[in-house]
Amino acid sequence: MGRKITREVLEGYLHCKTKAHLKLAGQQGSMSDYEALLVARRQEVRQQAIAEILTKHPEAEVARGIPLTVAALQSGPPFVLDATLEDDLLSLGFDGFKRVDGASKVGDFHYIPMLFHEGQKVGKEQRLLLELYGLLLSQVQGRLPAYGVVWHGRDCKSTRVRLSPDLRRAERLLSEVREMAAPSSPPRLILNDHCQVCEFRQRCLEQAVQEDNISLLRGMREKEVRRYARKGILTVTQLAHTFRPVRRGKRTQPRGYKHHHALQALAIRDKKVYVYGTPQLPAKPVHIYIDVEGCPDDKFDYLIGMIVNEGGSERCYSFWADERGQEEQILEQFLTVLARYDDFLVFCYGSYEKTFLSRMRKQCKWKKEVDRVLKALVNTLSLVYTHFYLPTYSNGLKDVGECLGCSWADPGASGVQSIAWRMRWQDTREERLKDKLLTYNLDDCKALKRLTEFIYAANTALDPAGASSPRDQNGPPVALVQEIDRLGGDRRRGRIPSFHPDFEYIRNCACFDYQRQRVFIRTSKVLKKNRKKPKRYENQKLRISRHIEIESDKCPECGSTEIIRWSKGKKAAGHPRVKRVLDLVLTAGAIKRRVVECRAVVHECTKCGQEFMPERYERLAKHSHRLMSFAIFEHVSHRMSGPMVEDMLKELFGLTVCDSELHVFKSLLANYYRLTYQRLLEKILSGKVLHVDETAVKLQNGKGYIWVFTNLEEVVYMYLPTREGAFLQELLKNFQGVLISDFYSAYDSIDCPQQKCLIHLIRDMNEDLLNNPFDEELQAITGSFGKLMRNIVATIDQYGLKQSHLRRHEPAVTSYFKSLASQTIRSESAEALRERHLRYQDKLFTFIKYDGVPWNNNNAENAVKQFVYYREHSDGIMRETGLKDYLVLLSIYQTCKYKGISFLKFLLSKERDIDAFVGGGRAKRSCTVELYPKGFTPKINSRSRKKVAEEPKAPGQDKP
Repeated sequence: MGRKITREVLEGYLHCKTKAHLKLAGQQGSMSDYEALLVARRQEVRQQAIAEILTKHPEAEVARGIPLTVAALQSGPPFVLDATLEDDLLSLGFDGFKRVDGASKVGDFHYIPMLFHEGQKVGKEQRLLLELYGLLLSQVQGRLPAYGVVWHGRDCKSTRVRLSPDLRRAERLLSEVREMAAPSSPPRLILNDHCQVCEFRQRCLEQAVQEDNISLLRGMREKEVRRYARKGILTVTQLAHTFRPVRRGKRTQPRGYKHHHALQALAIRDKKVYVYGTPQLPAKPVHIYIDVEGCPDDKFDYLIGMIVNEGGSERCYSFWADERGQEEQILEQFLTVLARYDDFLVFCYGSYEKTFLSRMRKQCKWKKEVDRVLKALVNTLSLVYTHFYLPTYSNGLKDVGECLGCSWADPGASGVQSIAWRMRWQDTREERLKDKLLTYNLDDCKALKRLTEFIYAANTALDPAGASSPRDQNGPPVALVQEIDRLGGDRRRGRIPSFHPDFEYIRNCACFDYQRQRVFIRTSKVLKKNRKKPKRYENQKLRISRHIEIESDKCPECGSTEIIRWSKGKKAAGHPRVKRVLDLVLTAGAIKRRVVECRAVVHECTKCGQEFMPERYERLAKHSHRLMSFAIFEHVSHRMSGPMVEDMLKELFGLTVCDSELHVFKSLLANYYRLTYQRLLEKILSGKVLHVDETAVKLQNGKGYIWVFTNLEEVVYMYLPTREGAFLQELLKNFQGVLISDFYSAYDSIDCPQQKCLIHLIRDMNEDLLNNPFDEELQAITGSFGKLMRNIVATIDQYGLKQSHLRRHEPAVTSYFKSLASQTIRSESAEALRERHLRYQDKLFTFIKYDGVPWNNNNAENAVKQFVYYREHSDGIMRETGLKDYLVLLSIYQTCKYKGISFLKFLLSKERDIDAFVGGGRAKRSCTVELYPKGFTPKINSRSRKKVAEEPKAPGQDKP
């Protein structure tokens, strides 16, 4: 077999499978200046590292160019350089090995791999390569090295890298490369970030353009490309047909826009610039465009270019730094120019300039001046990314600029190329390279200026109705995303604006309610008779069911009982004052309305002269506790809206209760039952099992999350503005039971036994199987797990959640995880599932060690579902205060439901302890509750009128 796996092939595979395939085929591409510079830099690092090794060890003790065999290593040199490994497929050259203590097959010592790397940082590719070298080395010396050494950077630093004891990742990588060496079809082309420095970049780009490859969209990651491939979407044109604009409701709060790859593909297909959403563009008289060039690995920025545009006049500046110590000097020059202008905007492309200014702010003494620049900084890339979709494969400044007619003096100029020019200039100090960098930097500023002006012009030319702007002669046409709806069909939502103001007036006069109340009523006797009347005084016409006079026997000021009640004719103020109380009488067979008229006169204390009204009269509520309880019962239990409850009370009982009063009912009862809510939470946290889940909710002024805590009987709903789980640490610090939850990472930090919901896990596994129907390794893992769970569930169905019967499955569980840990898997989806099982192996089968611990989170999910039903009709219209009140009442309702008791009867009982209500005679109390609290005795009881004495405040008659 002629094709051998070399180090170039391995390094290429770590970056791109296509590159590894081409290297195996023996092809050579055109190496870029940057890549050639990296090769030279690696050689320099290699020479410096070897020189440093030779200063500590004589050259005779350092072995060079030996084959990697047991016999060669048994001699035990301190260092081995340029070792080679040859077999039927491999022809690898190793940078070196270092001898360390520890017995192995070659003696009482063993070797660790070394790597020479040109970069300043040790990346993921270098770690994977070290692990692979460690795997091959372990096959020779019989021991896996615990760590490796990387020599890297301009200063040739030596960094110790810990190697993973799990060899599966390295074994899988090596087996995939071995399979690639066999004659087979090439891997599917997927462009990535490495393409800009790869020697095959031009070849792959031409192939991708010919195929219309979806990976041409540079903002799309490989995982997303594969996800689209599973759906059969392989080209940019196919992706363009999938875009559907998201319609935002009237109550939807404006939030950040995400980037739509499908809309980018659509812009490329239609060769248009699509504007999505409403960009907010600041306006200032002076626009300044800046671009900073630097070496990211060295954290050194050497060039600031800027263009100042004031009133049509344009000035260009370039500030150059030869050495790192001149960074503050070029910043001072930059700030000096800005000090000439009072009101300006500074435009940049990307976050590099902001990072530079923030870093320099910590080092320099011009903090106020830098803060002024940061405050005026506008990232044009963020506007392009969220609102403006140009017909380009990427949002890089060069691609966008060329689309708008910009050009660069050097066609091969790019960000990577500028780094290569700077590195060569540092070595040679050629003036030609410096001129190239200055010219390229100003070309970037000009492109940024052109793009920013195009964005401002496009935003001005597009009116809110969606009309497109006239075509820009130097750029593609611009259109709003709403135009896609017009081209796609006649389906429209919401009110369509009228072209003429007269049309708008006519349409408003044609509304259904307007015509019935203002037009048809003048000619229709039926409509005139049934005309809606003001609701304000409708309750005053209701027949009085009972009259009550309220008196007080004690002065609230001095406590004297010498009280004079003003008669009707004594003083004008002596006329009785009247209040009406609206009540519902609920019995076992019926519900009826009752209107109670309460009267009181002014009282005067003969001892201290205090004039007062009876306190009970002053705090008398308009609506009784039973009426409020019945309304809230319908709202919470049957999810009736405020207008629906209002119509029901009017239709059935003739009571006029407006929607705003229902909100007051909810607030009053929530405050009254707040103590019940706290008791439920305390009982849940002191139990042996705790189910927890969360769901999102939209409010009028933002977004929040509803957290649910429950056991088998009690439920508590809690609102928090974020999904962060930091509050759980404090809330559950004394919880001693088993926590049952989904796989949200916030629960992992809780210090208590945990059981993960296996229904969530099975649901995810089933989705993976549907997405990968031919993955045999995935089917093997899920099949084994399914058999194990089926046996356990069968035991639960027969004996219940009893530890004594479930313990017999522990050996099968242990065997399952041991088998899973020893497998070497090549499939990505199967490997991800295996790692997930092993990561949570202590939390998947906790339920077999305890009594009464479920293996799923159905209790919490069922409780969440009750709120979701309410959220369907109120999402986006709730406020935080009203939502918290509702959650208090919903917690009590759901607890009553779990305990099998009536929520309405509990509310009518005025009891605050649900357990006490369950233990007492709840049926009797629910049907015999009177308007006034228990133990209250009236003074006079007649058929038509009764007098009552003053009583202390109690819940039920007054506001809770």
